[in-house]
Amino acid sequence: MNKPIVAALTLCLAPLSLGGCLDDKVLEIVLTGETSAEFSQNEITATWTKPAIIDMADEIGDILEDNGYERADLKQAHVTSAHYGVTSFSQSNDWTISGTITVTYNADTQTIVSYASQSVQDALGEKIAAPLEPGGVDLINQALDDFRSGQNPVLIFTINNGSTTPTPSVVDPMIFDWRAWLAIQVIVDQTVEVPDPF
Repeated sequence: MNKPIVAALTLCLAPLSLGGCLDDKVLEIVLTGETSAEFSQNEITATWTKPAIIDMADEIGDILEDNGYERADLKQAHVTSAHYGVTSFSQSNDWTISGTITVTYNADTQTIVSYASQSVQDALGEKIAAPLEPGGVDLINQALDDFRSGQNPVLIFTINNGSTTPTPSVVDPMIFDWRAWLAIQVIVDQTVEVPDPF
């Protein structure tokens, strides 16, 4: 029963060096990239907002270009995770903050991340995982779909801090820099030639 298969393989493998017996196969390639928003705080009140703009078209374009692909190769893209952390803080006293990070796109605003009772000192140098809020994920994924269809989406991420302990003041302002990261998974199609055993 095996002899016809072996014979077929022998006939096919012999001309591989001559470029014969090859089939085109489309593979899905999964790429993971990361984008981030930077925020610098110098606050004298317990509640405040701070926006940052992300050009999503540039960010996804960079992920594709870094891996040798173009927009035309893009099949799908979506958000997979979010993190935040403090990048610079040198005050002697700590601050505890609570609030949300929202994303705005096409006049729609949704929460993407919430943080509660977060010590600024404890977040220094860290990359803290934050659960993704469904509304914000859907909005970002909409922007990614728009990029795939040829648009150039720009997103606004905004810190909406609701409470700070102790309360900052003019004589004792809260000063630190922090960052929010979004991991994005990009799927592209790649056509490769593979041996055809039959």
